[in-house]
Amino acid sequence: MSEQVFLSIITVNFNNAVGLKKTVQSVLDQDFKNWEYLIIDGGSTDGSKEIIEANATSLSHWVSEPDEGIYHAMNKGIAKAEGEYLLFLNSGDFLADTTALSRFIGHQSFTGDIIYGDYLFAEGSKKYPDELYPAYFMKTSLPHQSTLFKTSVFDKLGSYDLQFPMGADRAFYIKAYLADNIKFAHVPVFLTHFDLSGISNDPEWKSRKLSEDERLLKHCYGGMYHEMKAEIEQELQESRVPKYSAKGILKRLKKRLRDL
Repeated sequence: MSEQVFLSIITVNFNNAVGLKKTVQSVLDQDFKNWEYLIIDGGSTDGSKEIIEANATSLSHWVSEPDEGIYHAMNKGIAKAEGEYLLFLNSGDFLADTTALSRFIGHQSFTGDIIYGDYLFAEGSKKYPDELYPAYFMKTSLPHQSTLFKTSVFDKLGSYDLQFPMGADRAFYIKAYLADNIKFAHVPVFLTHFDLSGISNDPEWKSRKLSEDERLLKHCYGGMYHEMKAEIEQELQESRVPKYSAKGILKRLKKRLRDL
């Protein structure tokens, strides 16, 4: 089944030549080969363009020109992509190993419109739940660098909303989930190694990001916002049980069993 899926891999880059080189190499090294590769560079001046040009024969499309930020660049990639599924693997992030794509796409759980996996990072890993619920995105999001999006989802819902320069991917996930006709699925595979040094994880941007998150959630959830917020607050209260109480021990035991 895996070789029947035609995948568009889109890498967005701006002045991150070191990260770009690592990202590109991880794509070229994959044993899964049924892909096209697009690189959208924001007019870098650090040698990134030379790396792109050196790999031009492996690319279906590339551009190096000023843009309006990461999500504008991702939208440019969407407009040029021809694959059945899209993967946004931005510079600095890289595929977990040479078999990552074949294991992910060939997994028995690979079915649906938005198929998300797990990721590794320098100090550990992040696993995601098999089942989502409406309030899930009030507290967190899914990893676009470990998600394959069916191209038809963007045809139905449009592209990334540029009014959210730090969280347009989260806004898109919410829009897709609330659309109720788009199937989400989890593939329990570490698809990528995530570079946590990105701007959205920069402490200096924290207050700005929190402010945008609040605006984003109110916009996306609309009249359901307060209901969803109350649900998450209740969930958090229930999670704050004493560590060595019977309930606390049971909670930790359940978590260990889920992680096995």
